[in-house]
Amino acid sequence: MKDLRTRTVSWSWVGLVGVLIVLEWLFVYEALIADMSGLQRVFGVFSGLAILCFAALLYVLRVVFYD
Repeated sequence: MKDLRTRTVSWSWVGLVGVLIVLEWLFVYEALIADMSGLQRVFGVFSGLAILCFAALLYVLRVVFYD
């Protein structure tokens, strides 16, 4: 039978998740400000960065929980 022990998560992973969450919120906020100001190109840049941060966050969570 498989031994089901809990493993501890490294503090570096927790720190990385925290940094990605802060960056995600910052990029979403900047995208909203750019949209309200009428700067569509800047909005597109910050929206793309927010999507990339979300993808990186999902990848980190997959590595932590499923690998």
